[in-house]
Amino acid sequence: MDFNIDAKYDACAFSALTPYPGTLTWYEMKKAKRIVSFDWSMYDQGHVVFRPAQMSADDLRIGLDNAYGRFYSTSSIGSRFPLRGKRRRAQWLIYNLFMRKASRTENIESIAAPTAEPDVAPMPPILPVKREWRSAVLEAAGGPGPHMS
Repeated sequence: MDFNIDAKYDACAFSALTPYPGTLTWYEMKKAKRIVSFDWSMYDQGHVVFRPAQMSADDLRIGLDNAYGRFYSTSSIGSRFPLRGKRRRAQWLIYNLFMRKASRTENIESIAAPTAEPDVAPMPPILPVKREWRSAVLEAAGGPGPHMS
C-alpha cells in the first residue's frame, strides 16, 4: 500500500485471486484440494472460492478491505491529489471519492459457501498445455491416463 500511495497512483483496484475454471491455477488448486466452491457465479474476483495457503479466507477479505481503506483514506487522497500537470482535478477527485464511498458501502458476502464438486470439469487451458494436466483431465473424463504419449 505504501508503494501505491507513494507512487501517487490516480487509482487502484484490489481483488481476490479467482482461479477461473479452465486455467492452470484452477487445476493446480483443485489438485491440491484447495477449491472450496464450485458455484461459478461466485467466481467474480470479490468472493474467495479457494482456501488460501498461508491465511484464512477471512484474513484475505479483511486485507482487501484494508487495502481499499488505506488507499482511499482522506490522507491518501490528499497526498495523491494532482497539483501539477494536465490532469482534470475535479474528475480525479470525483473518481477517488466515488471509489472511497463504494469501498465502504460494498456488502458482499465475501467467502463463497462450500459446494459439491460437479461431475463435469471445465475445459483445460489451451496455452500452455502441461502434459500432467492434459493427462489428469483426460483420465478424469475416462480417457487415456498417464501412459498417453
